[in-house]
Amino acid sequence: MPVTLQPGTTVAVTGASGFVGREVIAALRARGARPIALGRSAKRACDDDVETRFFDPNGTPNPRAFAGVDAVIHLAGESVSGRWTAEKKRRIADSRIAGTQTLATSLRELQRRPAVLVSASAVGYYGDRGDELLTESAAPGNDFLAGVCVAWEAAASQCETLGIRTVQMRTGIALGRTGGALAQMKRPFEFFAGGPLGTGRQFVPWIDVRDLASLYCFAIERATQRGAVNAVSPESATNARFARALGAALHRPAFFPAPAIALRLALGEFAQTVLGGQRAVPQAALDAGFVWAHPQLEADLSDLLG
Repeated sequence: MPVTLQPGTTVAVTGASGFVGREVIAALRARGARPIALGRSAKRACDDDVETRFFDPNGTPNPRAFAGVDAVIHLAGESVSGRWTAEKKRRIADSRIAGTQTLATSLRELQRRPAVLVSASAVGYYGDRGDELLTESAAPGNDFLAGVCVAWEAAASQCETLGIRTVQMRTGIALGRTGGALAQMKRPFEFFAGGPLGTGRQFVPWIDVRDLASLYCFAIERATQRGAVNAVSPESATNARFARALGAALHRPAFFPAPAIALRLALGEFAQTVLGGQRAVPQAALDAGFVWAHPQLEADLSDLLG
């Protein structure tokens, strides 16, 4: 059944207190829908007039959290940033795979199920692929994060057997004014020490968080949208170009590359993700007619940081 975001439409959002979650909540409200923030402490990051319900993806299934909702947006997951210790990798995997399984089990127990689930995934699905053009039909990679993404998407896909249209958003780096990756990326530039990472030739799949939130809303309303969607800007950018654009937006030089060996020493296995890249193409969104409001890197960074 098609879902239209309008007054009376209810959308449950896990991970609502996060960087992307807050933008999604705002986008839903701007369209007149009624978001319901799900989490262990969602109230902390939501306005008083946003309904909150308890749902712990790392706990037991809780179908009551999803009672009466028309759509679900699933964003919850441990941040991948930081040194990947064995415990950190366990949290990354469990929060996505077991957490999505908990959500699917909760939905299975409902008599009236939502019409659509839009679940987060990541372009890490593809692994490090150099300059290969990657549409949604490309094969997965074979590193740790790719394996997590494959199992994460498989857990979400179980909802298709429940009659719930399911979309998986393979998200790139989300850029926004407050929080997210950009807050960390700009720090070296603020101290006149910014530059490309490693060779700088790797591609950086990016998207403005406002476009990302709009794409989630678009996927809810587009009844034919299902399966994987590369949630990235249609404009490709190398890491070197990204560094130049970021430096220009901050009025700082971008002459100081971070050597690969230093990143490996500082970040361990996570350095593979930082130094690798994916030239992801948002073919599914383009084919569906989605329109980006912020498709050009230099203009977007200038807008966000100017």
